[in-house]
Amino acid sequence: MKKNYSPPKITVENANVIRARYVEGSSINELCKRFGLARNSVKLILKGETYNKYGEWSNLMEGSKANELF
Repeated sequence: MKKNYSPPKITVENANVIRARYVEGSSINELCKRFGLARNSVKLILKGETYNKYGEWSNLMEGSKANELF
């Protein structure tokens, strides 16, 4: 029986780059285009809900004005 599994689109290293670029001022839309991800996927990375294996990332969107829009 074949399992429905698709490999991740990015690596943990790329998720860390996404976080770093967001902190440097890149918008979520820019990050989506750059890495070919859906907006919700980028938001989950920035919130520390995905690609956060050791729990080292907290919510980078917390307290930002952008977070109030969602």
